[in-house]
Amino acid sequence: MQQRFTAVRDGIDVALTGTERSFLSDVLAVLAGLPRTGDDPASQRLRVPVYLDDPDSNDEWWRLMGEELTAARHADRHVFQRALADDPCHLTGEEANAFLRVLNEGRLALGARFGLEVAEDHDRLPDEQRDIMDYLGWLLEDLTSELSRSL
Repeated sequence: MQQRFTAVRDGIDVALTGTERSFLSDVLAVLAGLPRTGDDPASQRLRVPVYLDDPDSNDEWWRLMGEELTAARHADRHVFQRALADDPCHLTGEEANAFLRVLNEGRLALGARFGLEVAEDHDRLPDEQRDIMDYLGWLLEDLTSELSRSL
């Protein structure tokens, strides 16, 4: 696949096709539509326990920090949305990290909805779901590589 992210002196240049922008907009819509709590596996995957053996402390952490995390995710998604709208797009290092976090959130959420729990589950996915997970993983790898190059 052709590289989609390129490290430049002052950040990362993004070169996505129209189809990729449309698909990633759909991923963003999935994230925006997630309930904050409940039985949705994607919501549960993004609300991981902070204290595994102490439910009271875990609930307290989420009570105190949940809104801050929600606000940070909202800010990251705004950067992601702007990057998808701008063609060509240039991201600062901080914006590229926000883009990376949203890609990762999307991959985690979709993986949870697809039933991925262990690495071997990937091979059991229907082709379309496996292609989605592979594509998001490839984007994550490409962007991570370019961010590392810019250090």
